[in-house]
Amino acid sequence: MNKKIASALVGILLIGIVTAGLVPYLSNMVTGTVTVEGPVFYATSDNRLLINEFEGSTVDYTIDDIKPEVFWTEELSEIMDFYKPKLTLYVNAILIEGIDPKDLRLKFEYVNKDGNVKDICFSDVSVHKEEYQVLSGGCEANSELIDVKKFIYTISGRGDTGTVYEIKIDGITRVKMDKA
Repeated sequence: MNKKIASALVGILLIGIVTAGLVPYLSNMVTGTVTVEGPVFYATSDNRLLINEFEGSTVDYTIDDIKPEVFWTEELSEIMDFYKPKLTLYVNAILIEGIDPKDLRLKFEYVNKDGNVKDICFSDVSVHKEEYQVLSGGCEANSELIDVKKFIYTISGRGDTGTVYEIKIDGITRVKMDKA
């Protein structure tokens, strides 16, 4: 009987030692870093803004100081709030007519759940003649975006009468959003 008790105690002791040895092995933690990037809004040939995808089509638009080009996202699947964003606004543009250089205004806004248009920020870029240029401007919102229903990217002329620009919708004309 004493041998059985001694064997049982030795068995329990061995199970305890093996289990104690497995605990550190099984409980190792894995650490790492994750980079989260904000959305990118691509202008399309049918005046839409696509989020994180470009449809592949290319078109040129002519802009004067009377009529801007406006690009809209479809309504978001649910009303959302966004962090205070820092934006980089891109356009592929050329000045067709007017005194060189002239500015284009790149403006990003959102429509809230009540249907009101709210400014996020804008940037002016100088456009020159001769060839298309990839232009970008940065800006930062004053606050978080509340009750967002859709986004709007507007490209408008800042010249004077007789100034004509051309912009190319080719995957370059876009807005990149990051956290401020």
